[in-house]
Amino acid sequence: MESGTAHSTELSAALDRLTQEHGELMQVLLDMESQARQLEQETDMSKALPSLLHLRLWVKAFMQELERHSEWEKKELFPFLNNYFHQELSPSMIPSFWALEKDHELAEEYIQYFLRAVHEVKQESELGQLHQALAYLIHACRILKEHLAKEEQLVFPMTEQVLTDLDYLFS
Repeated sequence: MESGTAHSTELSAALDRLTQEHGELMQVLLDMESQARQLEQETDMSKALPSLLHLRLWVKAFMQELERHSEWEKKELFPFLNNYFHQELSPSMIPSFWALEKDHELAEEYIQYFLRAVHEVKQESELGQLHQALAYLIHACRILKEHLAKEEQLVFPMTEQVLTDLDYLFS
């Protein structure tokens, strides 16, 4: 049997990773949302279009990072926590994780709306098209910021409980 210290160290490392990645993801979301809001103020489509295309590339890169992070959570962190709390006869955490996943999927839909809308925006397009595309992105950013906060509100207390239990068990 592994020592409590080994489990504690692995869980602490996972919690550190979660904290670091959430911080990085949140900062990118804040920056993208800020850039989208600034771009909403642009009245010259010839100036707005290059910025919009840059924002599209940024969003695509962000989504790759978010997907990598989400896969780690789904394959490693969440199953561990759900198994631990299920074994402790606590209510299953599956509904909470399911709700988080639905938030994530909704945000991805808005990102896809944004990407499709950007694809339709041309130099001769009306500013309304630009604004609609940006509204999709801003809404996706809001959903994802709330998603990260909810995830932390769920996961941090759970991991603290596991660490406390391990300390108690192996002390």
